Amino acid sequence: MKNFYLGLDLGHYECKFSILEELPDNKFISYNNSIKNGFLKKGEVLDVDGLTTILEKLIFEVSESFGINRIEKLNVCFSTPYFQSFLQKGYTIFEKNVTEEDIRRAIRMAKTSIILTNQETLIEEPIKFLIDGTQEVRDPLGLSGRRLDVEVFLINLHKSLLDKLSSVFDDLKIKVNHFLPSLYPASKVCLSKKDKEIGVVLMDIGGQTTTIGVFSEGKLIEYKSFDIGSDFITEEIAIHFKLDLEEAEEIKKSALSKIEEKKKKRSKEVNIRKFIEKKLKEGFNEKKIVDYLKEIKKNYKLPGGMVVIGGGAKFLNLDNAFKNLANMQVRYPKDEMNIFENEEDLLKYSNSAGSALMSKYVYEEESLWEKIKNLFFKPFTSYSF
Repeated sequence: MKNFYLGLDLGHYECKFSILEELPDNKFISYNNSIKNGFLKKGEVLDVDGLTTILEKLIFEVSESFGINRIEKLNVCFSTPYFQSFLQKGYTIFEKNVTEEDIRRAIRMAKTSIILTNQETLIEEPIKFLIDGTQEVRDPLGLSGRRLDVEVFLINLHKSLLDKLSSVFDDLKIKVNHFLPSLYPASKVCLSKKDKEIGVVLMDIGGQTTTIGVFSEGKLIEYKSFDIGSDFITEEIAIHFKLDLEEAEEIKKSALSKIEEKKKKRSKEVNIRKFIEKKLKEGFNEKKIVDYLKEIKKNYKLPGGMVVIGGGAKFLNLDNAFKNLANMQVRYPKDEMNIFENEEDLLKYSNSAGSALMSKYVYEEESLWEKIKNLFFKPFTSYSF
């Protein structure tokens, strides 16, 4: 029997769907498909019926291709500037040795210390544990002592935004295992364990948002989404050169695509590239992205530099522009799991494929009690109980 794991990325320009097939040697092959989307803006659903219709078409095409009678559950990721992140502390008193329930209690206390009205926690990432206030450990299970402290990194979102998204999948009769912030699942397939251990920045440039995550000692420790994406460049080209948006998009792709790299550079293309880099710098400064990058570089050691993914990452010379903006090494991702056919698929489908991979974790870790709890909304936790 073949094992398939499913993930969906609700992008503002396209919805991307990935199926991971697990091979006998525990490796994976990814199958990817997409459909144009005009029913989301900055993570908010503009038209529930419209989004439901295109997802139904996408899911039908995928199901038919693989002979799947019905898709019952999957992970879904998306991006919005309305995500909020917090680093919170909690603790619990235990007897003799730390148990799984002790760890849960400490994490729950960290979460309850920042209860916000109508907020849902999507990600809970335990950063570190402390035994009796002195012994710092990554995994406290089974250790002896009396008090367990924990620092937890949380990503929250207003419940009303999730309710609208949930209604779409209710109509499709599909259970969402986890709603995930984009970039977090992508890190599972395009960052190496070494990168995440030594310190690395992952930047996802979407159509309407740019998301930045910082990883260190194997954990996500910073996360922020900004209200700017590659659509901003298209709009600036349209205004400056007096074009409609479709023409501006084509010029942007022509001037920046990797295919054009091999061709002789015409003066017009060079001028457009310079214009784009100028506007990119202006936009990133206006939205305080440059300031944020300076702040994280000051606060953390980042030998892994920055890895750039998303639609904006396909553009030629963006890495050079980012080197000037971020003042650190900037590179494209590697296919760490060898699941994509080419680099373009890696940039485009890393979020959906990562979401699919995280579905495998859910499948493997669900006990009977976990399945009962999954009748209710629960966040994704990186700690494996």
